[in-house]
Amino acid sequence: MSTIFDGKLFALQKNEELKKEVLDLNTRGLFPHLASIVIGDNPASKLYVGLKKKAGEKIGIQVDVYYLPETIKKEDLLTLIDTLNKDKEVTGVMIQLPIPGELSNYKPEIIESILKEKDVDGLRDDSLFIHPTSKAAIEILNYAKLLPSVSQTPISKICVVGSTGMVGKPLVKELKSIGYEVVECDSQTQNIKDFTLSADAVISATGVPSIIKSEMIKEGVIAIDIGSPKGDFEEDVSKKALFFTPVPGGVGPVTISCLLDNLIKAKKGIYNTN
Repeated sequence: MSTIFDGKLFALQKNEELKKEVLDLNTRGLFPHLASIVIGDNPASKLYVGLKKKAGEKIGIQVDVYYLPETIKKEDLLTLIDTLNKDKEVTGVMIQLPIPGELSNYKPEIIESILKEKDVDGLRDDSLFIHPTSKAAIEILNYAKLLPSVSQTPISKICVVGSTGMVGKPLVKELKSIGYEVVECDSQTQNIKDFTLSADAVISATGVPSIIKSEMIKEGVIAIDIGSPKGDFEEDVSKKALFFTPVPGGVGPVTISCLLDNLIKAKKGIYNTN
């Protein structure tokens, strides 16, 4: 029988632990503070930032959101980021993706302008933090492995579909550092089914709805869906998988918790060293 992961419940429990960490920091005069930049009027971006702000404030974290017009000049945006970098009260700086309009042409420069010590969204190539979505996928995988229904099933080979993307690339790196055999698939991969069928776990982060069909995975697989706004796995996969993350309500809520975890670690000076 398949276990359908409840990301909202998992995130709620994780946030309760994070809240205790924030309270402990507060008693030492330390106050985690996130600055989030949103450019343009993308409703999805505003929704995601709103969810992050709400979750952060619930556990005692100050979250400031800077809403900027799509017409803002690159120089003015970089000046704001520089100001936030220099502000000792600001622990983490993030820019909500996608960056719209002409500014998207300068995405690497904009991301690299954020201090790596404050890049809690893990977007820089040399970031000191794991990308929150990649981190969420690993935490969910670890959780699944502890379930009685899964614990007797060996998980050694993991197929990452979308392995060269913003989420897939850091995820592959982390999984390899843990010791998993990782099979990488991207838009150039021919016959993806041959690779997904051989894996004990399939993690898909392409953003292409229903790209992973039921016949592409074996019985008893761990299926972690990072597709957004709709899932990468077709619905029937949930009946074949031993463990399945739905969209929405699966990886998404845990991603926000992992962002907040990164912010708290930044305040503590704890960085990813892999």
